Amino acid sequence: MRKALIIGSNRDSIVKAQCEPFTYSRKQLLRQLDLKVQYIPAQTFSDIAEVCKQHESEIVFLLPFWREDPLESEQIMKTIREDHPQRKLIFIDPFAQASTKYFNLLPSVDRLLKRQRYKQIDDYKKHYIGGSQFTDFVAKKWNYNFEGWYVGSDVPSGYEDRISCGWSLGTAKRFKDILFQPQFNWFRPAKTLDVFCRLSLGSETKKEWYYEYRQAAVQALEPLASDYKIVASGGFVGSSLVPQRQYFQELKASRIVFSPYGWGESCWRDFEAICYNCLLVKPSMAHLEVHPNLFIEGETYVPVAWDFSDLAEKCRYYLDHPQEANRIIKNAHQAYQNYFKNHEFVNMIQELIVDR
Repeated sequence: MRKALIIGSNRDSIVKAQCEPFTYSRKQLLRQLDLKVQYIPAQTFSDIAEVCKQHESEIVFLLPFWREDPLESEQIMKTIREDHPQRKLIFIDPFAQASTKYFNLLPSVDRLLKRQRYKQIDDYKKHYIGGSQFTDFVAKKWNYNFEGWYVGSDVPSGYEDRISCGWSLGTAKRFKDILFQPQFNWFRPAKTLDVFCRLSLGSETKKEWYYEYRQAAVQALEPLASDYKIVASGGFVGSSLVPQRQYFQELKASRIVFSPYGWGESCWRDFEAICYNCLLVKPSMAHLEVHPNLFIEGETYVPVAWDFSDLAEKCRYYLDHPQEANRIIKNAHQAYQNYFKNHEFVNMIQELIVDR
């Protein structure tokens, strides 16, 4: 039997979601890969290094908190690698964006996993304002100020192939549970709303580009308000967000869920929309690889321009053509279920741990 460790932070719901597939897939991991996985909490890179010293295993998944200093982390990772040269080290990047501040770790790890990865690996060699393709677009389109905000890093030459696409937040256990609940038509909430877009605007005391972009997203829905039932707003964390109960009541009752980018390109709302049989409308994800692959244009979601210029038009079309909308909704739901039925997470782990 092979043994793997997951060592890292347990501070937030995102980290928890990234670890959950190992738990609900444990029987399949053992059956298919003869692999047993143990999770050990460790909050800092120094803590992670200490755990690596104390525990023997041939495979380690590293999941640090996103605020860890990249330069300090690089030195610690070098030590971890030197202590166990043959150990397979797989770094699960904590940054929401397709980019990261941790590419300097690539020489010390076997793989660096992103929740979403640029399809064209050479894109990681380019310089972007703010550190990502999306922030670069926003800066150039609307002249948003990214001074002091950067979420990219240089990729060491020759290590590009170690950047891999891992699993997204869509693998969280709560989504799996919802997808496989018995579907009784008489129990489904009635679709009484047309478009849903409840957003977080971040911190009220530090309004950044994130605030500006999401405000623009809400405003882009205003032309629809006279003809359709729209629930759209932006709220600040800790003060003006709609209550969670209201959020889910409205989302479940909506025909369309509009899910603009935030800190990262994909988010919880994308998967909530598909789970609850809503049509997902979202800025185009054509440049990204994501697993589960639920971002197939015109088949599992409806893409719109990053500047929202065609948002109202596309929402009108699908609200006025419910059969087309239902086709995409069913496709997305089926693709999502198939990801779990086909044990795609376990298949990915198998590919990650084989010798390269």
